[in-house]
Amino acid sequence: MFKYMFKKAIFIIIFLLLFLFSGLLPFTLKVSFAGSENLAVKSNTGQILKKMVIKSYLKKVPLKFRKYFHFDDFTFNVPFKNIKDYSVRIEISNSGFSGYHTAIIKLLDKNNGAIKGMDSINFKTEIYAPVVSAAETIGRFQIIKPDDVKISYKNIPSLNDGYYLNDKNIAGREAKFFIAAGSALTKANTERKRIINFGDIVNIVYKSKRAGLILKTKGMALQAGALNSVIRVKNIQSGTILNCLVKSDKTVVVR
Repeated sequence: MFKYMFKKAIFIIIFLLLFLFSGLLPFTLKVSFAGSENLAVKSNTGQILKKMVIKSYLKKVPLKFRKYFHFDDFTFNVPFKNIKDYSVRIEISNSGFSGYHTAIIKLLDKNNGAIKGMDSINFKTEIYAPVVSAAETIGRFQIIKPDDVKISYKNIPSLNDGYYLNDKNIAGREAKFFIAAGSALTKANTERKRIINFGDIVNIVYKSKRAGLILKTKGMALQAGALNSVIRVKNIQSGTILNCLVKSDKTVVVR
């Protein structure tokens, strides 16, 4: 009985090894990539696919930002051994954001373009970028000076969230909220310096291009606004609420 079970176990092991080395069984492989670093990967197929996925992903990222992206946690489930024998099409959505992504891999016949296989690869991206941060606590409505900020590397969720990658355009802006020391400054928590505040009495200018007329009246600002921003203003005489473009601290023009 023991000899029979031993022979059966040997047979099963040999059978599995034959399938594994013939490339018929899928494999799972985890690799990492950051910047221009090349990591040794045991599977040649995994190495090729990893480079293809990274290249495809970065195509949608502006060239000057690509160096901030780091790739990790690649998981492959690819049942094909000779990937060089196919044309490979890779589809990735939601590029430009930190987090987990899925790449759809399609293997196509080089002659007629017929799909010979399809699978997916999961991977993780992180964005480490130099962003403008508060050197010290910045109070609400505080006008930001060059000494109030510093550049520091942070892991940010997206390049599209209004982060400042240099401090050229931050000086003179106004903090919309309390900003703790070390926190990143963005277009969401800062704004251009306001020159009109809520309740200010301003001159409303009406311009008629067709008639060539310019009319002026008094109004009250219902919103604070920076130069060239659009705010709501109430015509004191008629009570009409208008959308106006801020031209100075005393003048707005009806849009």
